[in-house]
Amino acid sequence: MSDTANIVIIGGGVVGLAIAAELSVGNEDVFLLEAQPRLGLGTSTRNSGVIHAGLYYPEGSRKAIHCVEGARLLYQFCTEQRIPHRRAGKLVVAPTTAGIPVLERLRDLGERNGAEGLEIIDRQRIREIEPEIVGEAALHSPNTGILEAEELIRVLARKAREQGASLLTGTPVIGIERRSGRLMVRTPREEVGARMVINAAGLYADEVAALCGRRSEKIHPCRGEYAETIPQRSNLVRGLVYPVPDPASHGLGIHFTRTIGGRLLLGPNARHIERKDDYENDRTPLDEFYEDAVTMLPALRREDLRLSYTGIRPKLHPADDPSFADFIIERDRDAGDIIHLIGIESPGLTSCLSIAREVKKICPKPGI
Repeated sequence: MSDTANIVIIGGGVVGLAIAAELSVGNEDVFLLEAQPRLGLGTSTRNSGVIHAGLYYPEGSRKAIHCVEGARLLYQFCTEQRIPHRRAGKLVVAPTTAGIPVLERLRDLGERNGAEGLEIIDRQRIREIEPEIVGEAALHSPNTGILEAEELIRVLARKAREQGASLLTGTPVIGIERRSGRLMVRTPREEVGARMVINAAGLYADEVAALCGRRSEKIHPCRGEYAETIPQRSNLVRGLVYPVPDPASHGLGIHFTRTIGGRLLLGPNARHIERKDDYENDRTPLDEFYEDAVTMLPALRREDLRLSYTGIRPKLHPADDPSFADFIIERDRDAGDIIHLIGIESPGLTSCLSIAREVKKICPKPGI
């Protein structure tokens, strides 16, 4: 690396890469440092690959704004770059009529956020869209979709490199300090001076923030585990099917996702864990996935299921606090040449291009 970079981005997930692709247009010496041996190995690719519509987030929140705008940008980007994606449509299913008021509130919130085409449908219409799904009513979101997250990672990385950015994997940041008014970013191999540091470290964003002297946030890792059906049964669901959300939960409940590759995923659940790298210890039994799912999908059999992958969400609240936590995207209160992105969980994948635009807006112009 050169002695001084204009911009150093810490974190090579989908958000960090989107920022690198955005800021490398017209800016020289943009460096991205990723601790893992490959880009996007963490939360960015260990998820459902859903392009969310914006149903669940408080009006005016960063999550709502970036989700809706991010989905618009992402559909356009995927089309232009030929990234595999599909407007699969989504049903949020109420098993009884008691859930209809919840669906109405979700619809109204989604419409205020800017989601389009939302409609509450009855049992017959549910069966037309998803023949094997059982419920009294559902909220239909036709613009919810899916994409191939790994291909999105590859395309963003390629664009950033073509625009002159340097993407360095296997390069953890172990120190950040200020010397003679300049930020110095330290890795196990070298130091680099930076005019601007952007903390997009995902699960480790709180630790990077602490290296900068900011200790006001703590990431609480929350593991989401998936099961999947055997290939012969992946046609049980055509698109995306979710249960009515439980307000006391950190997740959206066990749901079905038919992926771009044709797999049928169940999950994720939400389990707070101690370590940020604990993907496999004490996995949830398949029986629990089956019991949660069979009410909506009676044709599912226990023998249809097998364990699949897991992911870890960077939650800002502990297990006993299910209240809403918004994305943190802001310049450091004490150092204007540092930008922190903390708590970028779902809908981070959907929001990545919109988040990158906000980061560009708040980057100070001098020296960049």
